[in-house]
Amino acid sequence: MRRQEPGIGISNGDKVYFPAAGLCKRDYMEYLLQIGPYLVHHLQNRSVTLVRCPDGVEGRRFYQRHVPPHAPPHLPRWPAEDGRGLVAIPDVETLLYYGNLGAIEFHAGLHECSGPKAGCPTALTFDLDPSDPDDFDRVRELALHLREVLRDLGLDAVAKTTGASGLQLFVPLDEPLPYAITRPVVQFIAAYCASRWPALATIERRVRDRGVRVYVDAPQHGPTRTLIAAYSARAVAAALASVPVTWDELERGASPRDFNLQRVLGRVSHRGDWMDLAPRQPASRVRAVYDGLPPSWRQTRVRPL
Repeated sequence: MRRQEPGIGISNGDKVYFPAAGLCKRDYMEYLLQIGPYLVHHLQNRSVTLVRCPDGVEGRRFYQRHVPPHAPPHLPRWPAEDGRGLVAIPDVETLLYYGNLGAIEFHAGLHECSGPKAGCPTALTFDLDPSDPDDFDRVRELALHLREVLRDLGLDAVAKTTGASGLQLFVPLDEPLPYAITRPVVQFIAAYCASRWPALATIERRVRDRGVRVYVDAPQHGPTRTLIAAYSARAVAAALASVPVTWDELERGASPRDFNLQRVLGRVSHRGDWMDLAPRQPASRVRAVYDGLPPSWRQTRVRPL
């Protein structure tokens, strides 16, 4: 079947994409069409990394940051030194184009790419990764502790499942701040958690040295890094998605496995974009935390306390 132009049609719509959920490519494209306005909101004006699975989630997969060579010349893109252009997704039509190419996961940069504060992250981010993919209880426990640490600093966070085995905490800011400020703050807080709850949290990058502890991935907060976007599917057979969750839900035992594509659509239609509705936190408080760090901590290297 000939390649389709953006937003025009679906090629190989009957191909099975998520076998455990019984969903084919056509089902997935329908999900993208309905969730599109919400997902695009978290992708637009940011760098995007795709995880493409053209034969479904049990087939081959690969990451993609550059616009494909066969893409239509009018397809949006960010400039790149090699002239190929980087993936940009400003609208639902472009989202559907990449969905038709088998893009299952959409990972977004932490800062916007244009505007007066381009290059400055719009949130503090904490990526919590369990050593045991089946042990979300530890992740949930650490997230609740981490929230209390943030609240003691005059900040609050919104939580989002990764759609896999982890959780991410975002502190949305009322004004973007340079990485030179946000990275030391994120890394100091991560190290504090590892020091305060040593049996639960770690900043040890070597997997073999983590034991059963939850890894607080502070280096993931950086200008070249991306995080799975809210409402993006994950390339797992059960057709799970990354979805914002309330703190009440986490306290009651919510886990990533609770949120497949069908349930995500129902949540969004009922309550809107919980991530976008979260109160913006004062950037001045983050600056104050940074100013209160020991001079040796106003750096970007992760280290234990």
